[in-house]
Amino acid sequence: MKAPITFLQGIIISIAVPIVLLIAFVIYSSQSSFKLVERDYYQKEINYQSQINRETRTNQLSQKVNIHNNDKRIELQFPSIFSPEDINGTIMFFRPSDLNLDFSIKIDLNQDGLQSISSTNLKNGVWIIKIFWNNQLDEYYSEKRIFVNH
Repeated sequence: MKAPITFLQGIIISIAVPIVLLIAFVIYSSQSSFKLVERDYYQKEINYQSQINRETRTNQLSQKVNIHNNDKRIELQFPSIFSPEDINGTIMFFRPSDLNLDFSIKIDLNQDGLQSISSTNLKNGVWIIKIFWNNQLDEYYSEKRIFVNH
């Protein structure tokens, strides 16, 4: 016949089980890898009002930046209401799953306001293209999520 659990054994078990679970959680948490989505998130938060202004101006445009993900190229067509020579800025390729793959390039448009970028060096998966651009007067922002699959 099995002996019942005594009062002292019950107290020891009720204290030991949470301690063991806590130690297991600490070990699991310390071995997990976590990274911030953005490296300089605090500075980006401070500057967010200017980002809202860029997006508002972009939404008021009669023509938007068109981003097409073709077979091996990503084509960005800027609005024809602006002269391609007046457009400057940066195109950021943001990989949500791995910040080490993020990179940026300068805007370099042809005479038709088109920029074509090879996607053969991009890893398969989701990418977010963030375009910070300006003409001589105002700043704009465009963004599109694409899926690369070679």
